[in-house]
Amino acid sequence: MGSQHSNKGDGAPLTDKLLAAIANHLNQDHCEDLLACAKAANADWAEQAKVLSLGASGINLEVSGDGQTQPLRIDFSEPANGVLDLKRILGGVIAESRAHLGWATVEESQ
Repeated sequence: MGSQHSNKGDGAPLTDKLLAAIANHLNQDHCEDLLACAKAANADWAEQAKVLSLGASGINLEVSGDGQTQPLRIDFSEPANGVLDLKRILGGVIAESRAHLGWATVEESQ
């Protein structure tokens, strides 16, 4: 049951190059958001989190702190169908993680 539909609202198709660029952006500009995701996913000991890889169905983080480093997979509730869909899904995961921890939501300033 492959979903080959091209919903214009989903944005550009997710290519490896685009996913790598998004992962790089998250690592550079969203460190606190990544940490919130890790802590909310039961890595409450985490002091840092960075994206190792990003895909349509989830994100793989490297979480470190308290003298340890380990991988952490966060699966999305549904696969992203494009770059805009991925942005919506990631935004939801980040907002949910920050709310779970009682952290303030960061408003986009762009």
